[in-house]
Amino acid sequence: MPPGTPAAGRLVTALRRLGFHRVFDTDLSADLTIVEEAHEFLERLQGKGPLPMLTSCSPGWINFLEKFYPELIPNASTAARP
Repeated sequence: MPPGTPAAGRLVTALRRLGFHRVFDTDLSADLTIVEEAHEFLERLQGKGPLPMLTSCSPGWINFLEKFYPELIPNASTAARP
């Protein structure tokens, strides 16, 4: 296939033929993370956690926070990353 050809459908078909019953892409997990973070943010607005709430899907950013700004770890969202 030439570069840029949409291949998601073909990938799903190949995985189904290999025996997978369900195939999800990262868009679903990203959407679930957003919903979880929004719920956590609303709780923090009601005084149930520190503000501002910091969030990122980047493991590198979380590692940076832990190494250089450990005092801000309580501000990091507890939502699972995709």
